[in-house]
Amino acid sequence: MPSSPTATQGPAKHCPSCGLDADVGRYCEACGGDLVEHERPAETAAWLSSAATEDNPEHPGGSDDHTSFSLPGIGAATDVGKRHHYNQDSLAISLADDGRKIAVVCDGVSGASDSERASLAGVEAAVTEIRAALGEGLSAEDASRRGVSAAHSAVAAVGKQYPNSPPSSTYVSAVVEGNQAVLCWVGDSRAYWAGEKEARCLTVDDTIHARLEYQGVDPSDDRYKNPYSKALLAWLGADAPTLNPNLLRVDLGGGHVVVCSDGLSRYFDEDADLLPLPDGGVGDKAVALTRQALAHGGHDNISVAVVELESPGSVQVDEHAQEHADPDPEQGDSTSLLGVASEAEYTELLGGGRP
Repeated sequence: MPSSPTATQGPAKHCPSCGLDADVGRYCEACGGDLVEHERPAETAAWLSSAATEDNPEHPGGSDDHTSFSLPGIGAATDVGKRHHYNQDSLAISLADDGRKIAVVCDGVSGASDSERASLAGVEAAVTEIRAALGEGLSAEDASRRGVSAAHSAVAAVGKQYPNSPPSSTYVSAVVEGNQAVLCWVGDSRAYWAGEKEARCLTVDDTIHARLEYQGVDPSDDRYKNPYSKALLAWLGADAPTLNPNLLRVDLGGGHVVVCSDGLSRYFDEDADLLPLPDGGVGDKAVALTRQALAHGGHDNISVAVVELESPGSVQVDEHAQEHADPDPEQGDSTSLLGVASEAEYTELLGGGRP
């Protein structure tokens, strides 16, 4: 796995008398004046992740417990919270060569071995693959498919040494093109749209309960009462079901896209609870949202990325199509709700998921 590129360059020299630049030497070759050092403008990193700058010897290879970072138009922050001893969340952000913005969040599932290292491997594999695919001219949808597949393989690879309890992770990614976003997710990590006066959750958790709600099934339906109705039906890792991620393109009209783990979203009773977004730039917003979750108890690890859209964001979200990101995009009905043709299929899924 390649490491995140460095965002700074070393010092260069110049002549204050005639302005000539030079990399070495003490005197200007043009006028003989003394050369002085100055800092070149920092280059934008290709991608950044939450990888720990100092390893925790008890749990090496995961994310920092408290960190934040940003690129132009994207801010990210993660926090271990108040109840856990280490951070099993990870996130990564990137700018494609053409300026498209990329954000990925993985939430390592508690109770499995080394989920913190697996989630970090997942986000770094995904952001690298998405960026590469966009650079090859692929659509954001195809790039997202490649990204989630790379993340799945990376999480599964960490699990090879734990055959009895392999690590697993949820996943959500966003590729932002102007005022459109292409979202891909597995599990219950979410993406939200935040406008000036309205917010909306754009993803549907991979649980029976969430899918029934999305279908508009009456709350009195017995399937809501199933003890596994809120168990995950899909995740990444060696013991995961066949990878069949959700994929969505939506025209948002402006504002911000917020991708996060359930360490933040668990505190939203309504989508509007995300508003108003905190003041400041996208980096400030991401940090402030983690602090809001901490103020509500910080019961879980918290990760959030805030991605700026092209316009201010007073326009309501347009209708959108949603599909399962089948490896063959020619297969399946791309406008079906989560790729499920009938409620009967939900009945068959009641025994699924992880308790």
